[in-house]
Amino acid sequence: MSSANADPQPAPEPLADAAGSQLLRSNAIVALGTGLSRLTGMLRIIVFGVVIGQTALADVYDGANNSPNAVYELLLGGVLSATLVPMFTRMLENDDRESAEAVVGTSVILLAFITAISVLCAPFIFRLFSLNPADGIDVDQFRTVGTALTRIFLLQIFFYGLSAVLGSLLNAQRRFFAAAWSPVLANIVIICTLLYVPILLHHPGQEIALSEVLLRPSFKWLLGIGATGGIALQALILLPAIRRSGLNLRFRFRPQHPAVKRLISLSAWTFGYVLANQITIIVVKNLARPGSGGQDAFTKATTFFYFPHGLLAMSIATTFIPEMARSVARRDQRAFVERTTLGLRLVGLLTLPAAFGFLVMSRPIIGALLQHGKFTAANADLTARALAGLSLGLVGYSIYLFALRGFYAHQDTRTPFLINVVQNIINIILAFALVSKYDVLGLGIAFAVSYLVGAVIALFTLQIKVRTFPAVSLLMDLLRMFSAAIVMGIVLWFIIKPVGANSGLGALLRIAFGTVSGAVIYFGALTLLKVPEASYWRTLNRGLFPLRPTPPSDDLTRQDD
Repeated sequence: MSSANADPQPAPEPLADAAGSQLLRSNAIVALGTGLSRLTGMLRIIVFGVVIGQTALADVYDGANNSPNAVYELLLGGVLSATLVPMFTRMLENDDRESAEAVVGTSVILLAFITAISVLCAPFIFRLFSLNPADGIDVDQFRTVGTALTRIFLLQIFFYGLSAVLGSLLNAQRRFFAAAWSPVLANIVIICTLLYVPILLHHPGQEIALSEVLLRPSFKWLLGIGATGGIALQALILLPAIRRSGLNLRFRFRPQHPAVKRLISLSAWTFGYVLANQITIIVVKNLARPGSGGQDAFTKATTFFYFPHGLLAMSIATTFIPEMARSVARRDQRAFVERTTLGLRLVGLLTLPAAFGFLVMSRPIIGALLQHGKFTAANADLTARALAGLSLGLVGYSIYLFALRGFYAHQDTRTPFLINVVQNIINIILAFALVSKYDVLGLGIAFAVSYLVGAVIALFTLQIKVRTFPAVSLLMDLLRMFSAAIVMGIVLWFIIKPVGANSGLGALLRIAFGTVSGAVIYFGALTLLKVPEASYWRTLNRGLFPLRPTPPSDDLTRQDD
């Protein structure tokens, strides 16, 4: 084992090259698209809460809608998201379009086959999400309704996969716009169908019973086709962008093609990675007691949690990952370390204040956005507890996923699997230990702690793989940012109490005041604590990248067996 114990380096100088400016512009495109996608996603769950509430039907919908995600991620999603962008980047870097077309065609045909088999297995798949139903519900009816919706929702598997394949191909060509903005259309379609529910059922103000799905086939199809149609549109809208890129897609099944074999060889460890995640998801969903509203509360809280992650961390990762893969393909270790450490510092800089903001303002956030219509104050309290538990895991989760992309850039899928197993074991153990006393708050804390530990493990493991990766100095930088975020959180906790309320317009006032005050306090604390990363905000606004140089090395990585 070796570590990056390099001699002290000179102060970083801003880099204002064309590549840096292009990377910033790409990141802005992705951030705007992701931001609008997350905002429309928020609007979707707000409308769902107003129309459906936090009821047994909400838990049925959640379990059924999770089914295609679970199957897709287990069988293909992790493979495609983890390996396709680096693989397509290498292929296009070598002008090997024929291999890229073989991978796309084979993946799409395989997606169609998996989707058909999954629809046939709908009763078994939904049952996994209802193993521990709440007391006082009709379990048979709960599972019958869930299976009916699951059969329709499982059609989404094909379109999720198609979107991932085409989006990866576009990102590898630095064409970020279509893939970043297409989820907005999916959310708009789902919102429109949800708004039609009160018109269809004609009983506003009353709780919608599970039996409505069985008694009114039109209601079942409205819920099912609305969600599935939105995902289909999200995928199909990418086809014109693919045509403009100059690639000729031929949907032929070519499992013997060398590129397809390479993808399969990389997939075994990724399958294990995703399997570990799905086991944890099933355990956590069942610990939330399906039918009690707890499952819906935890899912809604995770949607809020993913908003800053998607807007801040994923927009950075989406544009940095192809550059990291290109650096590895060119055996340019210095560029790889520079891009990776810069990306991680930016992720930490932006997600830390969001994490403490969620912790301090979870109740007014949920109250302002969800406490309307059939979504009661008690529902808001439960959802806010889940969000508070999840909140401090935001920085760990974002850094964890970004750090794993460093391994995927080297086409190493084994190491992320091993790290992920440890993270999921911690999550499950803590979830069982905390849920009985703290309900969904405990589930959120278990998630947060497991990813914070996983992030530290991932950074030190990446240092072992890439000798010049500065894990220790990076963690010290993150701790300084963490100190500034703690200062922000403590001050914010006291100053927002006299302002506004936890629901209605008062909650909006409290959120607005807290957000503006928090930003000023955080960046002020960064400056007072002399945190070097405070300069990144000004640097990014100028389109510059302050990369920290690392010594050149011919030994790019320590290769795995």
